[in-house]
Amino acid sequence: MWTDGRIDYQGQKVDYIAKVSPQPSEVGIDLGCVFKLDIEVAEETIVSYDRGWELYPETEEREAILEAVLLVLTV
Repeated sequence: MWTDGRIDYQGQKVDYIAKVSPQPSEVGIDLGCVFKLDIEVAEETIVSYDRGWELYPETEEREAILEAVLLVLTV
């Protein structure tokens, strides 16, 4: 199922769109349920995953944003 949304991360608006499966998959992020994901901050794509990393988060802050979005998606 496709899902999209926006979270606030330390005052930044973070937009995401993801395809999430009800079951974990070997092509999901960390073998999980999210197998497509794009994350944008200030209209810049900072993460892109499509059954594999196209754009991996390059900084610790971007990794933290990824973890925050994954937390929202897996609840």
